[in-house]
Amino acid sequence: MTDTNTGLERAADRLADADQPEAAALVQTVTEADGTAPLSEDGRLALAHGRAGCVHFVWRAGDADDAESIDTGSITGYLYLSPADEQGDRTAELCVAPRSRRRGIARALVEAALGETSGTLHVWAHGALPGQPQLAAKTGFYAVRELRLLELSLADPAGGPRVFEVPPTPPGVELSTFRPGEDDAAWLALNARAFAHHPEQGRWTERDLAEREAEPWFDPAGFFLARATGEPDEGGPGKGGLLGFHWTKVHPAGAYGPGPVGEVYVLGVDPGAGGRGLGRLLTLVGLQHLAQSGLQTVVLYVDADNTPAVRLYTSLGFLSRTVDTLYERHGLG
Repeated sequence: MTDTNTGLERAADRLADADQPEAAALVQTVTEADGTAPLSEDGRLALAHGRAGCVHFVWRAGDADDAESIDTGSITGYLYLSPADEQGDRTAELCVAPRSRRRGIARALVEAALGETSGTLHVWAHGALPGQPQLAAKTGFYAVRELRLLELSLADPAGGPRVFEVPPTPPGVELSTFRPGEDDAAWLALNARAFAHHPEQGRWTERDLAEREAEPWFDPAGFFLARATGEPDEGGPGKGGLLGFHWTKVHPAGAYGPGPVGEVYVLGVDPGAGGRGLGRLLTLVGLQHLAQSGLQTVVLYVDADNTPAVRLYTSLGFLSRTVDTLYERHGLG
């Protein structure tokens, strides 16, 4: 790790072993204080395991900080900067310890990321927290995207898990669950087709899938697939080919509330299989699975301008919980 300024340190690819647990603890502290995680899953995985081409910035407390509450040299700010793409664009996520805010740390971290970016720098602001729009304005960023966090109760008012009306499976389709090591390539191909225009999800690689499969939360029993059972339609998959999927996830207590919370992690349908009700069918199958697992709440993220998805989820009773905002400006690197 090398110093770039007073209080600011930079590490390429991976944080030092001594710093990683402290930075992870800072992320957890900020999550508990703000009620929302400051890093996406991609950022948390890069913090935990490192990633070629990424950059980590940490801010260490100095003598000017309150010595009674903050130890000199402790990590009070962290920023993850993704590897640059072909255009030199990068994405950043950051957090600052609650007791160290309004001291210019966030601005220093963002300016350091700008210096590392030759294309466009995208910065996620997770949750509608005070100070985010002001920091964006001061550093020349403007909002370009909104990601809504929606939630739904899985508890039946009469007691027990909620029961969803799952529609019948359409002809030529069967439901099954994901088989690690067998369905990986087919699922990655389907994911790329379903999210061809999505800036993050559609770019998943074997490494991205393998990282999730290695996580303690991964459970193939909650990863539902819709397969074709007959001969392929024109341009469609053959027998056994994947038509759609719903990958659910269970977060531990503390991530979204006092107890474990389910998530509609990724839901996708092959563009050539649209109009058959697969999106609604897979959504309800996954929700029923989460409800029967004893969970009280389920959450999901959806782009605010994805009108069909927003319409589907609101028709099922999902309500808005908070909004993540993506800001951008051209870098200085």
